[in-house]
Amino acid sequence: MCGILGQVSFTGINTNVPPLSLIHHRGPDGQGIWTNNKDNIYLGHTRLAILDTSVAGQQPMHDRSNRFTISFNGEIYNHLELRKLLPEIEWRGNSDTETLVELLSAKGLQALGLLKGMFAFSLHDNEDDSLLLVRDRLGIKPLWYQHRENDFQFSSEIRVLLQPGKVQLTDLALNEYAAFGRMPGNESIVEGIKALAPGSWLKVMPNNTISTGKWWPNSSFGKSMPNNGKDLSLRVKHLVTQAIEEHLISDVGVGAFLSGGIDSSIVALVAGKELGRRLQTFTVGFPQGSFDERAVARKVAEKAGTEHNELEISGNTCLDWVKEAVFNLDVPSVDAINTYIVSKAVRNTGLKVALSGLGGDELFGGYPSFRQVPLLQFLTVLPSQINRRIIPLMPKRIKNKLEGLKDFTVCNLTTARRRFTSLRHFEDMAEGNGIPFVPPPPPQLDMMGQISWAEIHGYMIPMLLRDCDQMSMAVGLEIRVPFLDHWLVEEVLTIPQKLKKGSGIKPLLVKAFKDELPLEVYNRPKQGFSLPMEEWIRGPLDEFSREGIMAAADLLSMSEPIRQYENFQRGLLHWTRVWQWCVLGHWLVKQKEPSKLDLCEK
Repeated sequence: MCGILGQVSFTGINTNVPPLSLIHHRGPDGQGIWTNNKDNIYLGHTRLAILDTSVAGQQPMHDRSNRFTISFNGEIYNHLELRKLLPEIEWRGNSDTETLVELLSAKGLQALGLLKGMFAFSLHDNEDDSLLLVRDRLGIKPLWYQHRENDFQFSSEIRVLLQPGKVQLTDLALNEYAAFGRMPGNESIVEGIKALAPGSWLKVMPNNTISTGKWWPNSSFGKSMPNNGKDLSLRVKHLVTQAIEEHLISDVGVGAFLSGGIDSSIVALVAGKELGRRLQTFTVGFPQGSFDERAVARKVAEKAGTEHNELEISGNTCLDWVKEAVFNLDVPSVDAINTYIVSKAVRNTGLKVALSGLGGDELFGGYPSFRQVPLLQFLTVLPSQINRRIIPLMPKRIKNKLEGLKDFTVCNLTTARRRFTSLRHFEDMAEGNGIPFVPPPPPQLDMMGQISWAEIHGYMIPMLLRDCDQMSMAVGLEIRVPFLDHWLVEEVLTIPQKLKKGSGIKPLLVKAFKDELPLEVYNRPKQGFSLPMEEWIRGPLDEFSREGIMAAADLLSMSEPIRQYENFQRGLLHWTRVWQWCVLGHWLVKQKEPSKLDLCEK
């Protein structure tokens, strides 16, 4: 896992290349820089050494012909299998980077479909001086870029591309942030800077022309899944087990987050069976927690045979880390703090790699949307004038999310559930509608598959995965997400909903692992690691919160943050509605005065 940074100059020698030190936290084990003979191409790399920690794994890396140069962030879990496709290669080391650059040299873009992993990389071709950027299928690893008149820049983090004192959010960014507490997935957050879309590539030519393409999903999406229901749970168990085992490849120690929930418990049990005491599991707790999941996690760890760690964080330390998390955000988000605290606690033990259960809810129906959206499907067949009469009669929590919605597709209904601010209120604020773009789902997906698709593209990719990356990499920890193995994703999404639905939480997944899971794991309400944020915002974080909220109101010339803060103080709003403005305000102050609030190097 690493950080990548690069620049292409269209006018001659590169100048004003952003400093690689801005992403040092992503790769504290080393860094490398490469420029081509014309000095108009620059590639930079910071290294978190996981596979082949020797000098043979250093980047940027050339293929054996010296035609191609790669700067790569991520992991290719099947890279040793892929080496069998290249029997003529005399390998210099054991890194997946070397496998990747040689495979790309041999097969070009056709190599992408062979990769199992998470990745974002740049590849320079010395033959035509082109630069290729590629991002993995589900956007697990980030890749930002900006195309300007004289140059093209890219990086793992947007902070590298921002111009201090000149940062202004786009209308779309502000719309989606106000609506969902997170920034858009692929569109511009700051004018001119975009994220490369998941499953996409972009090619830059030295004459300042750019071409793009989508390489996933492709025509073979999900075609190998047997949909007759026979032995389906065994098939799911095989796919999940295989994915977890593949994600264990490492030349350093591996751990796993263990919350005591279904997904993290399955990861720990499968990985523990494979590694035993060589797998470290981690449960984080603190005295102010609303519930304690350590007892259940301990039982899972005992069954998995892992080296289990219970990390308790004091209230004062946790408060300090909350502020650190805000200051270390690359992109504002209302929901990143937990990930930072867990990641920092685990990284402080010396571990570099941790497995997460992220993705299980999206695939196997773990969210309320999988129950609620089918009940709202009648809206798709009724005339709009009848819908306008029916929706105001619904419970307030549903009415506020649906009023003003003009298209009641499965994807729109799913994303509408996660709204912070109603469409009607958006119209009052004159701030657009805040409806996020979700790419059309593959045609073979039924309703449950479409809900999964919307949760993946409307919530998981732009919020959960982005937060996972930026908060873990802020402390130099690599988080791996085996439930997002693309074989598993494609096949599970295409399973008919009648075979996935049932009583209880994620019934198909539970059935697949029922013999391994302790009863306490799946026979209790869904929970998660939570902080007493409402109590803290009213208490020890009050001044910090107000500073951020007032800064957001001032720098955005908006009264909405203050209005929401006043409503929160009267007990009328959930804490997330004001915390999002606190986070955004501090982020904006940092962009205006980059020396202020900068804890990244402390």
